Amino acid sequence: MSTHNHVGILGAGAMGAGIAQVAATHGWTVTLMDLNSEIVEKAVAGIGKRLDRMVEKGRLDQADAEVTSTRIRFGSRPQDIEDCSLLIEAVIEDLDAKAQALSPLVAAATDELIIATNTSSLSVTEIGQRLGAPERTCGMHFFNPAPIMKLVEIISGQQTDPLVTDRVATIADSWGKHVAKAADTPGFIVNRVARPYYLEAFRCLEDGLASVELIDDTMKSLGGFRMGPFELTDFIGHDVNTATTRTVWSQWKEPSRLMPSRMQEELVSSGQLGRKTGRGAYDYQGDSPIVALLPGKEAATIHAGELDPIQRFTQKASRGSDDPVQQIVFARILCALMNEALWAKADGVATEQDIDTAMKYGVNYPRGPFEWMADTGREYTAEAMKSLESMTAAGRFIPPA
Repeated sequence: MSTHNHVGILGAGAMGAGIAQVAATHGWTVTLMDLNSEIVEKAVAGIGKRLDRMVEKGRLDQADAEVTSTRIRFGSRPQDIEDCSLLIEAVIEDLDAKAQALSPLVAAATDELIIATNTSSLSVTEIGQRLGAPERTCGMHFFNPAPIMKLVEIISGQQTDPLVTDRVATIADSWGKHVAKAADTPGFIVNRVARPYYLEAFRCLEDGLASVELIDDTMKSLGGFRMGPFELTDFIGHDVNTATTRTVWSQWKEPSRLMPSRMQEELVSSGQLGRKTGRGAYDYQGDSPIVALLPGKEAATIHAGELDPIQRFTQKASRGSDDPVQQIVFARILCALMNEALWAKADGVATEQDIDTAMKYGVNYPRGPFEWMADTGREYTAEAMKSLESMTAAGRFIPPA
């Protein structure tokens, strides 16, 4: 397998340009390709501006910035990547479009070329089969913006040669990234395991348990999360967030744990998509955001017996709170995340360590779910889940056998 440091990148949008910057900064020659040469010119100019800003902030030496810029070249023909050892595809999230764009390049390249797709939701196995090269096709899922986000998920298709994923993992590591290896399953690690952070927050709101503000504040103050679930979904866009939920839920055979939120889907159908439309869970039209989404109904009575295990869990797992509502909100969201991590491991998606790495560096969680469980105590976690299951009776807190 070839090891020289020349990468072809297909697709010069935000993601392709970001990956090109990462590779060039770490000494690789980059051939950036797109159907539209103007998009490549714009991408190269954008990279130049970002490098200049890094020089201004003292993060990069002027000479290094200049050398980095010279490493990126424009490619328009299949032969422009004939001496590449790696080809990364970053075109739109559509299987036909990806296969169509990659096919002529793969046909003209040597049998040594590693093909990596930056898909976040499509089958790596199927892309490899469509190209007639399943054994040397893998997933290399960067997170946006690629120069800043620390994680790369490396995905093995069903026929991917393990040497290929090992090589790609070594490359990602040499580019300063944290690597999490995953099987070719819906949502991979991050897009699956992160679902309950949003979904369980919406369920707490639908149940009338707490307000948007209290739920966000609880996860930040008790859990150390950088953004509350509603702030985060407003930032991502409810349309994007629900589309991912729906895909993961349907492809994993519709478990109650991953079921889309009715309240969130109503936001989408009414065009309240978050920051980009000026309104979502919060209203952004004034000087500072104000809550725009109200709890679904009157809160149910909390039974003291069910609360003891939740209080013990919250005491061990969080920075602590005397408010029973905050304790329940925190336990529901964190236990739902932990449970999804347990299911992902049981489904053979990834190891505990890779799941923890993915959640810490892909969505900036303060701790990985397994690390958090170990710190809290598995017995406290199991008791809290039992109690939450009896409170909600929805099958969301039942761990795998």
